[in-house]
Amino acid sequence: MDTPRSSGPPATGNSTKLASPPQISRVNGCSPPRNAFQAVSWAVFLTLSLAIFGIFIPFLSHAWKYIAYVVAGGIFLFHLVFHLIACCIDPADPNVRLRKDYSQPMPIFDRSKHAHVIQNHYCHLCKVTVTKKAKHCIACNKCVSGFDHHCKLLNNCVGNRNYWFFFSTVASAVAGLLCVIAVLLYVLIQYFVNPWALRTDPKYEDIRSANTWLLFLPLFPVKVKTQMVAVIGAAVLLLDLLGLLLLGQLLMFHIYLKIKKMTTLDYLTQTHEEEEKSKCQAERKGSPVQMGEGFLQQREGAGAPGSSAQGVKTKKSLLMFHWPCHLSAPIHPVGSSSGQEGDGAPGPSALGVQAKKSTLMPKCPCHLSTPVHPDGGLSAQEADDAPSPSSC
Repeated sequence: MDTPRSSGPPATGNSTKLASPPQISRVNGCSPPRNAFQAVSWAVFLTLSLAIFGIFIPFLSHAWKYIAYVVAGGIFLFHLVFHLIACCIDPADPNVRLRKDYSQPMPIFDRSKHAHVIQNHYCHLCKVTVTKKAKHCIACNKCVSGFDHHCKLLNNCVGNRNYWFFFSTVASAVAGLLCVIAVLLYVLIQYFVNPWALRTDPKYEDIRSANTWLLFLPLFPVKVKTQMVAVIGAAVLLLDLLGLLLLGQLLMFHIYLKIKKMTTLDYLTQTHEEEEKSKCQAERKGSPVQMGEGFLQQREGAGAPGSSAQGVKTKKSLLMFHWPCHLSAPIHPVGSSSGQEGDGAPGPSALGVQAKKSTLMPKCPCHLSTPVHPDGGLSAQEADDAPSPSSC
């Protein structure tokens, strides 16, 4: 086991290998630094709560109004409670919670001394022994037991201690958004069918104009025109659909993870490994073709082939390298002239002797054999080593 490093200032020579400056670990989602996504999530929750309970549910009839208050109120209250629990709970590893002093700054991780933050279940930053599934979160700067992911909406890590609170928060948020859509659709349809059915509150007795509506009933009635109600309804519907799209995907993703018995970290790790594997396979498939093309361009640029016909034969010889090994190239019988002879290579008698010798030689294994032209000529390498007519 490696010896944990001290929390003193780092050495000057290792300053280029340090990860991040010292900082105090975050206890939970309420600890600084704050996150913009956390503020947005609370703003959306308060906006939808004000719109659904203060504007649109009071438009319903008496029977549906109380049902909507109970159902929507229960869902929104459930979401609020579980959101607060998931945000305020400390998901750190048990040893971290027992032994760690959150008021002390964290040491700087020096990669010149340790390859990883956690080695042999010992965290060199938290300086405690952690469980097998624990991971050190960079955002919270502490080891989290059963680390799943760091949630920006909660501004907190999600681990074994608060995962089901997080899951219940997402599920209740989706249910609440569906409830808001149901109320908005009812009000919209009722407005075109029978708009007077939306004026069941006793305070409408003093309202004579059909273009005037009361908001925030029954406590703080505010008179507005129909256009204002339409604009508010459209904005709430757009915000609701956007939130339903994002949180719905998140909920389906975590249902998939639970079916597969995986965490978000496991899924991301597996996906990254599969991408790297497919990338390596693609590089392996493309490397023989690139080598052949590069060799062909090098030979053509050096002017090795003597003519255009010889260049075509060189291309064929390179392509033969990829053919199945059991397809060997034919060799002309004794005394016949091949395509190489037509280009001015050694005479028929010399090639005839060579053809005889080639027929007597046993065939080498295909992976070690030299490529031969389909028309009986020599390959590009053999053309450079072929003897001149005088030597033959």
